[in-house]
Amino acid sequence: MDRILILDGNARCALAVVRSLGRLDVELGVAASSRHALAWSSRFAHRRFACPDPAREGEAFQDWLQSTVDSWKPHMLLPLTDVSLERTLELETWLRARTALPFVEAETVARISDKAELVAAARNLGVRTPRTLEIPPRGSRDPDLDLAIEDFSYPAVLKTARTQSMEDGCAVRHPVYYPDSAEAVRQLIDSGKFSRQSTLLQQRIEGPGVGVFATCVNGRAVCHFAHRRLLEKPPSGGVSVLSQSLSLERAPIADADRLLAHFRWQGVAMVEFKQHTDGRYYLMEINPRFWGTLQLAIDSGRDFPVLLYRLFRSGDPLQGEKLERLIDELPQVQSGRRLRWFLGTVDHLLLRMRSGPWAALRKIVFRNDLSLLRYPFATRLEVLRLSDPGPFWAELRAWFAALGHRGAV
Repeated sequence: MDRILILDGNARCALAVVRSLGRLDVELGVAASSRHALAWSSRFAHRRFACPDPAREGEAFQDWLQSTVDSWKPHMLLPLTDVSLERTLELETWLRARTALPFVEAETVARISDKAELVAAARNLGVRTPRTLEIPPRGSRDPDLDLAIEDFSYPAVLKTARTQSMEDGCAVRHPVYYPDSAEAVRQLIDSGKFSRQSTLLQQRIEGPGVGVFATCVNGRAVCHFAHRRLLEKPPSGGVSVLSQSLSLERAPIADADRLLAHFRWQGVAMVEFKQHTDGRYYLMEINPRFWGTLQLAIDSGRDFPVLLYRLFRSGDPLQGEKLERLIDELPQVQSGRRLRWFLGTVDHLLLRMRSGPWAALRKIVFRNDLSLLRYPFATRLEVLRLSDPGPFWAELRAWFAALGHRGAV
């Protein structure tokens, strides 16, 4: 029986992976740094591994990973977050000799993580991107740059070229700012918040987030899925708490395919777009991992974890007739399906009530902003499943414990 080691058991997508692969004839080991890991409560998790936190204890995590791969000998290794994937790919030569690691190489991850390089590549391929101005690390003032900042359209987005970096052995995620004037940009730059790396000043794209997801073999996308975010936490933009599957004809599939072919992508990819009010799609980023609403794809006929396992079970991807046969067997995508993260929706509501209770209540009652009881037969809860109820009760206990802690503070 094959063994699969799944990292980041505290992530919601880990639960979707465990439930998906748990229906195969495989043994699943789930690793997590938190003792309240969501996926540990699933009846499909056969073995639990406690591991160091890859974000705070990078070297200890890598030592643990090598020791576990040596002793447990998994046939496949699945890191599910940016941090654990980065830590894992630092050991990719050693790991690929011992287990299947169905992800792009570290060099490709580094390239797409640099948003300035990604924007340049997208433009060369004819993929729309927000207007972008690259600001070098803090140094001598450039008059031409000052003029470009002054002439930029506001409000805008100001962020580092890389979403996260390693500082003193820990993963640090950098915040995003929304300056409303050139003076606000200068103040942020002069504050020293961006002194270590390049900064991007970008056009702010107003509109819903649209994700295109794919599994690739040597740059060819062999399976697609697309969704639209309907509600997020925080409400201004963040993780999805209500999403809906899209017809592939209504999603920027061709743009995503050009990008993935350019980078000769291997494994899963998450290509994020924003749909502007003019209807056009603008590229936001590419992520080399599974995504938060993975369960929606599975519910809609795209079982990415099972497909990834079948494609890369031997380490090298399927080729030739076997690959074509697997592609032909894929079911049609069911568009219009919805996925709700119940406790995420509650948090979304609480955040809105905190910032403006009466306005929030009016919109919820008279506009049904939360889409409550809308499309009941097309909507499923992400965590609560009657066939595997344990994770929901575990999440509920952790939510109330966190609520009590916040109240105490």
